[in-house]
Amino acid sequence: MRTQTCSWKEIKMSGLTMKLCLKVYCLGVLIFALGHPIKAQQIETRKAGGTSIAQYIDLYKEIAISEMRRTKIPASITLAQGIIESKSGNSYLAVKARNHFGIKCHKGWKGMRIFASDDEEQDCFRKYKSAYSSYIDHSNFLVNHQRYSNLFRLNTTDYVLWAKGLKEAGYATELTYANQLITTIEAYQLHRFDYPELDPGCNCAERIIATPMSYNGIKTVFFDCKVTPKQVEQAYKVSLEKLARFNRFAMTDTIPAHTIVYLQAPKNKTPADITQHVMGKEETFQSVANLYGIKTNSLYRRNRLDKNASPKQGETVYLRGKKSRNTTAPSFNTGSAQQRYVVKSGDTLFALAQRFSTTVDTIKRANKLRTDTLQVGQKLKIIVR
Repeated sequence: MRTQTCSWKEIKMSGLTMKLCLKVYCLGVLIFALGHPIKAQQIETRKAGGTSIAQYIDLYKEIAISEMRRTKIPASITLAQGIIESKSGNSYLAVKARNHFGIKCHKGWKGMRIFASDDEEQDCFRKYKSAYSSYIDHSNFLVNHQRYSNLFRLNTTDYVLWAKGLKEAGYATELTYANQLITTIEAYQLHRFDYPELDPGCNCAERIIATPMSYNGIKTVFFDCKVTPKQVEQAYKVSLEKLARFNRFAMTDTIPAHTIVYLQAPKNKTPADITQHVMGKEETFQSVANLYGIKTNSLYRRNRLDKNASPKQGETVYLRGKKSRNTTAPSFNTGSAQQRYVVKSGDTLFALAQRFSTTVDTIKRANKLRTDTLQVGQKLKIIVR
């Protein structure tokens, strides 16, 4: 085969032509840029679909980070529990009841419920209107139960101690539960979400990923990166005035990453899945209203308080219905009650501790047990906190 060759003269002319074309191209780019200013990075909406572990992480990492900021529960722990307990959103409870954490009804639950097989033939589990509610209630469940109080002395980046602490407090009956959590966190690098300031997995200079989520019948969205209200307005066609009113921020504010943004007006009450809220440290009526997508004025009316009142940590706030005139909002419950229980086939101390919201050690001390072995028909004293 004959090889095509070029003379030096042809190569030189080709080089001149290339240089001339390059100059013309650059001039064209400059003229275009002057007439078309550089736009802000585009917002891309993440589409829900599929239920693989990777897709589950993408879909729920924002609410996990948001809840970590609110309650100090590591985002890695929340996501790992969601993956394990809900089988990445595929379990019966996750599909039928939007319950991603296997939380049972327990005493005092006033929300919706569903019955499914677990430790008992038909156990009562909490049912929610949305996955968002399940994540919020999971945080509240850990924060408001005394048996988990020691966990909140741990650093939010110490997922190993958190995993072991959850197992020791009786969250799950599986002996390997702590190891399951740790393995899941490390296999999918969930611990990177415990450092949200690093913007894991994002290139905010190029694009902003938005995760849509519906709660209380309201369209909401989380953003991987910080955004301006103007960018939200352009992406979702909601005016700046409405965005500021719905979310209680100024039109000139910058919205931090991993913050829930409401695209529709808040409601007067929550759905039937969550009816009350126990005030946490540094929480205000405004932050609670924003958490549940309800109007601040409605909270004051339901709890018979004037607008100058400041609920204290541990007080119960009504999100639906109305507080009785003779009811005093209870403080954090540190007391205990005692009841009798007859051991049935298949019962274990771990299962009983979870069912009655207590700990294995508390049951053993109350009954002077030296081992973890139970006998069918054995009568136990259960101390419920």
